[in-house]
Amino acid sequence: MNNVLNFFKSNSNANFLAILTGLFVGTSYIPLPPWAVLFAYAPLWIAVHRLISNDSDAKEAKQSVSPQKPYHFYKKIFLAAWLSQVLLTLIGFNWIYYVSSEFGQLHWSLSLGALLLFAAFMHLYIPLSTVVAAWLIRHFRIETTWVRFVMMALMLSFFERLWPSIFEWNLAYTLLWAKIPLYQWADTVGFWGVSTWLLITQAFFAEGFLLWPQKKRKALEIMITTTAVLLFLTGLGYLKYQNWSKFDQTVQWGVAQGNIGNMDKIQSEQASQFHSYILNIYAQMTAKHYQDHPETEMMTWPETALPFALDLPFLHNFEQNQLLNLIQQWGRPLVTGGYSVDLRQHDHLGNLLTSNSVFFLGPNLKPFDEPYNKTDLLVFGEYMPFGETFPSLYKLLPFVGIYKKGPGPSLRTIQLRDKQIKLGPQVCYESLNPGFSRGLARIGTQIIFNLTNDSWFGWWAEPFQHQIMTLARAIEVRRPLVRSTNTGITSAILANGDLLQDSPINQSWTHTYPIRYLENPPLTFYTNYGYLDSLVWILFLFALIFIYRGKNKDVYH
Repeated sequence: MNNVLNFFKSNSNANFLAILTGLFVGTSYIPLPPWAVLFAYAPLWIAVHRLISNDSDAKEAKQSVSPQKPYHFYKKIFLAAWLSQVLLTLIGFNWIYYVSSEFGQLHWSLSLGALLLFAAFMHLYIPLSTVVAAWLIRHFRIETTWVRFVMMALMLSFFERLWPSIFEWNLAYTLLWAKIPLYQWADTVGFWGVSTWLLITQAFFAEGFLLWPQKKRKALEIMITTTAVLLFLTGLGYLKYQNWSKFDQTVQWGVAQGNIGNMDKIQSEQASQFHSYILNIYAQMTAKHYQDHPETEMMTWPETALPFALDLPFLHNFEQNQLLNLIQQWGRPLVTGGYSVDLRQHDHLGNLLTSNSVFFLGPNLKPFDEPYNKTDLLVFGEYMPFGETFPSLYKLLPFVGIYKKGPGPSLRTIQLRDKQIKLGPQVCYESLNPGFSRGLARIGTQIIFNLTNDSWFGWWAEPFQHQIMTLARAIEVRRPLVRSTNTGITSAILANGDLLQDSPINQSWTHTYPIRYLENPPLTFYTNYGYLDSLVWILFLFALIFIYRGKNKDVYH
């Protein structure tokens, strides 16, 4: 304990600045306004710059107190940055406590422990990237301050793209949340690329803040110039919006948000007597919506809306047959989440192999096409790491599901009354993988849709974060996207970035979205080339090191 206290005392200024970064980032992320998005990491990077400079000064002056040994020096930087990531995670992702209590059924103390563990480890790429940047700066004796800050920004950008994470995020999503047109550039560089732009901006703001006490005019010039560049790119983003606001097709797309509680869903999935109860909720909502909105051309129900299989061998069962008859009466297609059960295969626990699936049902008493089975399975929700090797893990955590993995991005075509539409299905978590949506665009998708159940995450931050991160895919690939959820937030976005009406959270709700789209949409630069901007930034980093490196390498590396 004394060692911990001594660390905080000796590093109090750096820790204070690191805490500021944690506060700035955490309070600038969805669902809060992005008030610090231009300078959030600046305090941390200034702290690291000072630590590097102070250690270098001690070495060069050959003071009686020698510069720190590498281990202690980098530990100080790591722990300061670690403070930032813990605090921003506690602020921005505190819904982990709720999902641990609701989904895992854990005691409040264990849920709190789960949140603290998540905060301690999930975003370790922040301190790791900071340490690597500090090593490069010392090793190559980079003395120019703005170059140091840009190197820290680039290293954070590289690490946040590569770091394995359940819930990948970056600050660029806040631009879509706040409707700032800079996000329109995601069709060129993706939201990861726009995030890099924001981090580079923060590097120059850090330079401005550092210069301010002694060189206010120079600092002001840097911050004004940086802001002007961002405003210019934002203006071009508005021109992109206008360019993508041309459509030649429209479909009236209906959605039904059932608001089925978690306990009701569990009971319906485990006991067949609840099947009709769940079906009747959605059927009554849909029938009334068609009566009030006859212009609706199709209906969508969310992820696992129906707690039973809809594969061909099961369609003669009572509830399945009842559903097909209802669709025939309505005379419109239904796209719904459900379960696909393979009667020919069993999992490693002896159960029939089941998939979290999307079904495409037509009014002619048969499906349009094969169901789509979810591909990107959620760890601990839909599979257990090493579960096949150690089946006993499922006994320790009985709430973990076992699902069959799907085939990847898949195209489905459904027939409406006067046209066919080519749909690209996503289920829940798949929307957070930009590569999945790029795959959908490349195989000819006209409209992407996402079926989700966020009922396990509460009402606070996660539903808003997941919503925006899903809708962001529409900008990257320039396809409209419809998001259908169980408890909210059901929403839609057009290819130009126009956000359509959001559903309320934790309420039953139906709506018809007028989805305008292109019959033959082109592929965006980002769809074709993905993370090509990473190569540009890597070359830029090498150029900075080559140009600004010192003559003699630091011996402390």
